[in-house]
Amino acid sequence: MLDTEVLSRTPPRALDVGTPLGDVRFAVRIGGWDVPAKPEHTWGLGSGARLCRWRHRSVRLDVLSGTTAPEQPGVTRETLIFRVLAREALSEFVVQAELADPPSDTRGGDGAFTVETAETVVSVGGPDVEALCRCSRDGQHVPPYWSEKLAGAVELEGARLTWQLPGVERGDYAELWASVAWSEAGGDPGRAVAIDPARVLRELTG
Repeated sequence: MLDTEVLSRTPPRALDVGTPLGDVRFAVRIGGWDVPAKPEHTWGLGSGARLCRWRHRSVRLDVLSGTTAPEQPGVTRETLIFRVLAREALSEFVVQAELADPPSDTRGGDGAFTVETAETVVSVGGPDVEALCRCSRDGQHVPPYWSEKLAGAVELEGARLTWQLPGVERGDYAELWASVAWSEAGGDPGRAVAIDPARVLRELTG
């Protein structure tokens, strides 16, 4: 994803994103391997983003995360881009995002959910099945052989989103992106989590 030789090391920490309504926690499982909460290595980028890396005998996982400016005024957004490089054939690629202690008012849609209190609105989202299928057909971000295997790949239960993605063949890579956005009451962070991953990637690495 990036040349780490020119980057500075920073202390590793979990991928959790802090919001005014609590932490959004991320969990990853790849080919039966439950990825540890803290990475092996973390590097800082000039944009303020960070690159985290985990290594396993069958896979390398890179996660690029950072804050970018959405078009919606008054909204703060942090995006994570997960990139799997398969050293061996992998049976699955699963990413879960969950708001740890959500309020009772939760609204869900395709690949996203929003929670709200009298003071704050928080949205969490990423690609829905249609977007993943389109990427697969176009040969962008995910393998082309995923397009016929993505039915039911995105699950939403309350304030927990799960991307249950297909396997990745040896030597291939796959990317998934997720965003957390929030604003004061009356804002529209739900629109901010519908991102163009290529553009956000350029912003985080620029």
